[in-house]
Amino acid sequence: MSDKTEALVVSPLLDSREVAAYLKVSESTLSRWRSAGTGPPFLRLGGIARYRLDAMDRWLSELEHDHASEI
Repeated sequence: MSDKTEALVVSPLLDSREVAAYLKVSESTLSRWRSAGTGPPFLRLGGIARYRLDAMDRWLSELEHDHASEI
């Protein structure tokens, strides 16, 4: 009998400093985006913003433009 164990894959959580570096913006820009609701989705854990890497990458892909469709 085989024992199948499913691995639970969870996207890593990044802090504001890591996300700002990843996006090449300042932490204050990231803070402004959070306040305005225009930045990547985030979680509040103990009052501290944390970002899931996969959610941030989805947010970035939604911002991409197909230049051919703009003509």
